[in-house]
Amino acid sequence: MKPHEYKFVVPHELEELINAISTLAVVDEEKIPVWESMGRVLSRDVVVPMDIPPRPKAAYDGYAVRSQDITRVPTKLRLVGSISIGEVPSIKVGPMETAYVTTGAYLPDGADAVVPEEFVEVMGNNEVIINKSVMPWENVDPAGDFAKKGEVALREGTVIMPWDIPALLELGIGEVWVRRRVKIFVVATGSELVEVKTPDEVPNAIINGKVVESTASLVRNYIGMYVPYAEVVGRTIVPDNQEAIKNAVMNALNLADIVITTGGTGPSGVDYVYEVTKSLNPRTYIRGLRMRPGRPTGLAVLSNNKVVINLSGHPISALNAMTVIVKEVIKRLAGVKVDIAEPRVMAKLARGTLGDEEFARQYRVRVRRVGNDYVIEELPRQGSSLTHTLLTVNGLVFTRKGQIIREGDYVEVLLLREPPRE
Repeated sequence: MKPHEYKFVVPHELEELINAISTLAVVDEEKIPVWESMGRVLSRDVVVPMDIPPRPKAAYDGYAVRSQDITRVPTKLRLVGSISIGEVPSIKVGPMETAYVTTGAYLPDGADAVVPEEFVEVMGNNEVIINKSVMPWENVDPAGDFAKKGEVALREGTVIMPWDIPALLELGIGEVWVRRRVKIFVVATGSELVEVKTPDEVPNAIINGKVVESTASLVRNYIGMYVPYAEVVGRTIVPDNQEAIKNAVMNALNLADIVITTGGTGPSGVDYVYEVTKSLNPRTYIRGLRMRPGRPTGLAVLSNNKVVINLSGHPISALNAMTVIVKEVIKRLAGVKVDIAEPRVMAKLARGTLGDEEFARQYRVRVRRVGNDYVIEELPRQGSSLTHTLLTVNGLVFTRKGQIIREGDYVEVLLLREPPRE
């Protein structure tokens, strides 16, 4: 089977709801310096304020000339001065005159071309011999050659990348309008959870039957690393108590656009997250998805346009929901139209099969690079409770319901780490 692109589709019951969330995008905006804008989402188009360059610039180190003076060469010209990048010319080039210019320097008035210095002989008494004729505007970047005043440099909805900043500055743009970051609060539920303060507390917690809180921390760290247009404004741990969970969620809703709960989504009598979410009288609430891992994931939109997302307490299940659902919700609320590119490659399945006729699936895989090709192998144990397996994999494969990937087929992989090269 030839390589082809598989695009993971969020579970069908979520598509309409996630698309509708686009209408809830935050409208608050602020104007900030370009050098502080990395990772922010543009709330308005960025428009070039002037012709760039504003006047002709030398494209080479050489001599600024009037092209009409050197139609026949060699020709002797009088050297009237020099101009370096970073200064505005104070001299003018007249008939049979020239001025030395460095690359990027503005041309003096009167000049319309540059002769590269390797074609020029410097003589005494401020004279040079030009040995190559040039056409008008040869070796010159004319005014407005890079960009014209009024052109759109970047569109609204674009996430600013590191390399955008020097490019915007070169266009004379010093500030941009951006949306405020989407605010997120994470509520971790579970009487078994503990937050450790020292490394020694980690093994002690396990010995004593406790669980070191990590899923809410995963959510916070994932957002910090991959979703710069959002910010986690708070995180709290609450026991398996319905009133305590509701109070924590209500307090969180006062501070954030999205409240993410972790844990408490199971079928036992002490799992109260669904009941709490339902008690908020959501405008829309989807509970449970046909995907594995992450089947207990829930998504609610409240009447005040706040969003509550229920995640499993297992980090692996939460990771699946984060990569295919939560990030999409955040993008919609942030008004993102052009996002940060994800590290995805097409890789060939070396053996076995991936996919499920009934569920969308996420698989943890090992990826290696053989020559210029990527090859993947399914990790034998895929249980959502086997968090430690994340240390032995470097990629995630997503399959939609009914999609089966067989040995030799190509599938898209989200890379978690750089694959080893063989």
